[in-house]
Amino acid sequence: MTSVALDLRERWLADGYAFPVPLLPPDEAAGLLAAVRRHEEISRRVGGRVAQRWNSPKIHLLAPWADALVRDERLLDVVTRLIGPDVLVWSTTVFTRPAGSTERLAWHQDALHYGWVNPRGTAVRVWLALTGTTRENGTMRFLPGPHNRELVPHRPSGGAHGLEVDMELDEAAGVDVLLAPGEASVHTPTTVHSSGPSAAAADRVCFAIDYISPALRQLPAPDSALLVRGRAAPGSFALEEPPGSEYGAAALRGFHEAVLARDRHFVAVSR
Repeated sequence: MTSVALDLRERWLADGYAFPVPLLPPDEAAGLLAAVRRHEEISRRVGGRVAQRWNSPKIHLLAPWADALVRDERLLDVVTRLIGPDVLVWSTTVFTRPAGSTERLAWHQDALHYGWVNPRGTAVRVWLALTGTTRENGTMRFLPGPHNRELVPHRPSGGAHGLEVDMELDEAAGVDVLLAPGEASVHTPTTVHSSGPSAAAADRVCFAIDYISPALRQLPAPDSALLVRGRAAPGSFALEEPPGSEYGAAALRGFHEAVLARDRHFVAVSR
């Protein structure tokens, strides 16, 4: 590993996050933003579960541009520094904070309902900015501290996430994730984070990819993921197939099966 790679991994493990990570030039980020808008429009025309779940968790199984993005060597070179040479895509999500939105996301950890066994070092979320992320448009905030290394208790919250960490917080210590289009942040599944309302005149749009190592253990229900680099021995995750054509019959079938499996998994974890 180069010293740059070591520094990135050390910061990610020590703090639970690292940014900015330069990934794409601004013109490519703009092209992806246009692809997201087109995907949303097509999904609403298709209707049903595709329309309901257009922004998460399996965009890469419907849209070839998303499949190409999760396989992009520039992203995978970063991810392998963090979780090793064998890489699966577990989820893809579009995060949009509309202009003028009053929505807030309470401080929480992503992995609370994942059913993952000790995910430290084997899972990472890449949060890729397709627009600039600023304090004004309600960007994500990370809370530094040793709590980012394991799951902490949560309590009900009135915010969009529904739960918030049940611990004393020093919100003033929160770190704003400020990114230019094409830059990304990386964080662990147990990193405590939040986001605020938007006073901006334009939407904030980010594309998040959850990459995992095949070594990650997940309980209790079966789930699936897409192999994008290296090998995956039989384990907790059934292997998905990439979309053969844009929103084609095989892609729609694979999408529906994967989303239903994910839903069943979340129900099982929550019991």
